[in-house]
Amino acid sequence: MHNNPVYSGHDTGNNERYKWLSRRRIRIIGASFIIFIILAVGLPLLLKFVILVPKQSEIIVITTIASTTSSKITTTTSSSTTTTTITTTITTKQSQWSITGSMNNERTTHTASILASGKVLVTGGYDASGGYLNSAELYHPPTGTWISTSSMNHAREGHTALVLADGKVLVTGGSSSSNDYLDSAELYDPSTEAWSITGGMNDGRSEHTATLLTNGKVLVTGGYGGIGGYYSSAELYDPSTGTWTTTGSMNYARNGHTASILTNGKVLVTGGYTGSDFVNSDELYDPSSGTWATTSGMNDARFLHTASVLIDGKILVTGGSNTFNDYLNSTELYDPSTETWLITGSMNNTRKQHTASILTNGKVLVTGGDGGSGYLNSAELYDPSTGTWETTSSMVYARLAHTASILTNGKILVTGGYSDTDVLNSTELYDTLSTD
Repeated sequence: MHNNPVYSGHDTGNNERYKWLSRRRIRIIGASFIIFIILAVGLPLLLKFVILVPKQSEIIVITTIASTTSSKITTTTSSSTTTTTITTTITTKQSQWSITGSMNNERTTHTASILASGKVLVTGGYDASGGYLNSAELYHPPTGTWISTSSMNHAREGHTALVLADGKVLVTGGSSSSNDYLDSAELYDPSTEAWSITGGMNDGRSEHTATLLTNGKVLVTGGYGGIGGYYSSAELYDPSTGTWTTTGSMNYARNGHTASILTNGKVLVTGGYTGSDFVNSDELYDPSSGTWATTSGMNDARFLHTASVLIDGKILVTGGSNTFNDYLNSTELYDPSTETWLITGSMNNTRKQHTASILTNGKVLVTGGDGGSGYLNSAELYDPSTGTWETTSSMVYARLAHTASILTNGKILVTGGYSDTDVLNSTELYDTLSTD
């Protein structure tokens, strides 16, 4: 047995320290257990009533943007003080094209004119049997139906139709057989749905242009006249007298060209075929002097192309062909203020005998045409603000030598045309709402 007082004191100190550590360990364990209980019970309540409490009437909308048809799924979670509504809009892409009523006749190389009533008057063309048509019909947008109206006095295709200031429609020229080129003109009166003969042109012509001038007269240019060949001549129709007078001739004979009225009142004629050459030459007609002046030429020769007057006054020219077998996807802009051309973005498809329409949002919709390797149902949009093209949904049917008309509701009505082996009586509507 040890009697060493130093040894006994050390033992006593260790015992006291051990008891103190044990008591501290018990207190820590107890405190931890209490904290655990508090967290286990309090944290869910904290999350429910403080952190994750939705603001009253908070609405979260999740939307996928597209050309769409939408459906909504709504979930409502309520508590004693708040309501959270989460609305999810599920969208799926849909075609912007829809079939509407069919015409009574198949027709291609016809015309379509928007009347003051909002109806669309379609005239002439030829059918699947190769027969030349004098029939005319009216499209009624609210019902999507076609009804026959009185027939023209002459069957004709490759003609022009223009709505005059008084609301009547002037039809000029065209051909009524493979060797008969017409100088006749006639007027359609929407109020009586009747046709009347008016003064005849000085030259029988087809594939010409007709432009309504700011003075109310109509300028007809160029075209093909069979034995008469390709014309450089131009003439003016005066609705007040129903007569035609010759005006200055263009510097080049041409057909398959375009004519556009500029904001300054002059008329810009572009491209075409002279009988021997596809041309890039352009000319300006001044109504005040009745004369033509050459302006800078396009970067590409073009035939059976389109020309559209943009909102800013520039002219957008698209596609066409510069030989009988070379089809273009290039496009260019004419600036009247500088009388110069500038290359802009190219279309995704080469095409000729297509259509181009100015939408209410300022974009240009191009449809169909001959792509060289086949007829097209594709459509694309040009954005003037970026100078670029993007594809949009395709038409139901491929077609060329069709018409495209801007309805009063902003939709585009496409009618007829030729599709591979058949002449069409089908018509389609393009809904512009999702492109605005």
